[in-house]
Amino acid sequence: MRRPRAVLLLALLPALPTARSPQDPTPAPAVLRSAQQLAALAPEHRLLARLVGDFEVAVQTTLPGAPPRDERGRVRGAAILGGRHVVLNYVLQLQGTAVEAVQMLGFDTLRQLYTSSWRDDLSTWSVDTSGAASADAPQRLRLQGTLADARDPTGRPCRLEFELPAAAGGEVVVRSFDTIDGKEVLLQTQRWTPQ
Repeated sequence: MRRPRAVLLLALLPALPTARSPQDPTPAPAVLRSAQQLAALAPEHRLLARLVGDFEVAVQTTLPGAPPRDERGRVRGAAILGGRHVVLNYVLQLQGTAVEAVQMLGFDTLRQLYTSSWRDDLSTWSVDTSGAASADAPQRLRLQGTLADARDPTGRPCRLEFELPAAAGGEVVVRSFDTIDGKEVLLQTQRWTPQ
């Protein structure tokens, strides 16, 4: 004879932990305070806020063995999660093809690193990088990571450099580096003009 589902569910209830279960971890007050401090916005988040807004983008692509290509696009930056991250939505014209991309930038207060995650409609994978600001120029970010793609599924070193404006409303410069034949190569320079 089949037991009704409701009876089975009621039979399992005593085995489920409740909100007041002694198994629930309770963080020590010092750990809780530390977590709250790490969740607060830092000066680095205010620096990233300079990317909020609309920008026209001039793109110069420099592939090895080919003449430089000058192309255009736009990017829109929006702060999310209380200003902890900036999402950049790109629409670029590259070699006559419209390319859409999303990049999320943030600052990890726990590890004291800037972070970036990139996705575009030319692939199904992400490119994640992280790094610090230059010691002598805090508005210059240098992020490193591994770029895996159809050419090299196991990945190779890549790097991004951001030159953020000294104040909101200034030009942004982004440089993208790849590794080709074991050597770092500047592939693209973007110059963002605020709109």
